[in-house]
Amino acid sequence: MTRIYVPCDSSALALGADRVALAVAAEAPKRGCEVEVVRNGSRSMLWLELLVGVETAEGRIGYSNVDEDDVAALFDADLTNGGAHEKRLGVVDALPWLAKQQRLTFARIGITDPLSPMTT
Repeated sequence: MTRIYVPCDSSALALGADRVALAVAAEAPKRGCEVEVVRNGSRSMLWLELLVGVETAEGRIGYSNVDEDDVAALFDADLTNGGAHEKRLGVVDALPWLAKQQRLTFARIGITDPLSPMTT
């Protein structure tokens, strides 16, 4: 099962995160994909929101500025395997703005469901 991360903080909600999460959950079975939609917090790169992530062997691949109309095209581009698409950013932790930070207090922000301390 592939985990797809859709933020659920106020900025993401304002940009349609709930609609994107529902669209991902609805599109995956049509494509024969088994996914778990995980609601996480923002990675604080608000200019990239709605930043959708997908767990892959390479790491968590990010897709920026996603809206519900993009979901089918992302699945066409093999979203569940981190496929190439114009909105693909690559491994989120390797993005220059984020990679140069050492987060201590908020080390897990944007990585887990903020309401579940057990989520990885």
